[in-house]
Amino acid sequence: MNINVVGGTGQLGARILRALLERGVPPEDLIVSVRSPEKARAFGQQGMRVRLADYDRSETLEASFRETDVLMLIPSMAAVEPRIGQHAGALQAAAAAGVRRIVLTSFSAARADSRFEMAPFYLYAESKLRLSGMEWTILRNGMYLDPVADWAPALAATGRLPYPVHHGRVAYICRDDLARASAAACLESGHAGRLYELTGSESLSMPELASALADATGRPIAFKRVSEAEFAAICHSDGVPEPIISILVSMYRAVDNGEFETVTDDVTTLAGAEPEKTAAYLRRRLRS
Repeated sequence: MNINVVGGTGQLGARILRALLERGVPPEDLIVSVRSPEKARAFGQQGMRVRLADYDRSETLEASFRETDVLMLIPSMAAVEPRIGQHAGALQAAAAAGVRRIVLTSFSAARADSRFEMAPFYLYAESKLRLSGMEWTILRNGMYLDPVADWAPALAATGRLPYPVHHGRVAYICRDDLARASAAACLESGHAGRLYELTGSESLSMPELASALADATGRPIAFKRVSEAEFAAICHSDGVPEPIISILVSMYRAVDNGEFETVTDDVTTLAGAEPEKTAAYLRRRLRS
């Protein structure tokens, strides 16, 4: 069975490829579809097939998706409207190439009442896939824990966790656990026609997250609620691009809307092991 991972050089895609190898998939059964094949040279050296696949160049997609049984479709980072067009083109190319099943990376905020500005894409993407005529599996990923660890040194230096959140909770999950669950969804045919909510095993308030960060860094860190304008200014001072700042601000509105607080056991169902808890992950990342 040939598994094709779109965006295999990305932070999630590369982990999914590694998880597939760890589950015993031969490298020659893996296809890596990427916009910049030169960045995937290491995968080719392992025996994987590296192919050009540019969401904005539809002529590259069908060729890249040929000989694919299961397509792991990870969306780009484009804005909503262009991303919708990219998704439609990818599904059309997959159907033309004879892809049997698509595993789609979606997001917990794929809901009609979402406050997250990217939610319209995820709602469209899921619906379009269901209606595509191909077999499908939808994975709604929870909020990534990895960026919290990346930001931890700066948080320790200031002694505060500044988010524009009043009372929201988040069931954070790291990319490694998402990758293991995604790999399992690709490999097992019994997941066709199923939607999974991939979350951490606990839902944390912002003060609880600050406490876990303080424990992991050995420095006092307290949660400090800030306004959206204050949070945007912090991101701007860190060099975050304006479009990304807008997305982040809307994501924390979604946190207060309860969109990331649900806890499921879907990761355990797929991967066969519980996802790593927030405190344990932060200690492992920050004390190594």
